[in-house]
Amino acid sequence: MNEHQQHPIAAEAHLTAEQDAESDAKKIRWFFIGFFGNIVGVLIASIYEPMPPASRLLEKSSEDAALYTDSYKAKSRSVQTRQSVIGLIVPFILMFLWIMLIGMLV
Repeated sequence: MNEHQQHPIAAEAHLTAEQDAESDAKKIRWFFIGFFGNIVGVLIASIYEPMPPASRLLEKSSEDAALYTDSYKAKSRSVQTRQSVIGLIVPFILMFLWIMLIGMLV
């Protein structure tokens, strides 16, 4: 049994934080940061940790607020990194397809 199964309130805070981070993530922005920023964009996405809005931490105990914040940051970083990696890979796929198309025409 992991920690979240033993403490249902903590599990709920963790799940809520992950859902909020997923919906708050600016996926298109991070895609283009990876697209134009290349590996630097991916590094920025993997380092930058957005804070959850303070309004979401109201009425939470300090322990629940800390768990929520940690889960929110981790999920946000994961989404940002995933989107920026996709943005990094897309130009290579397009270049490969372009080369294949040119090769067929020649």
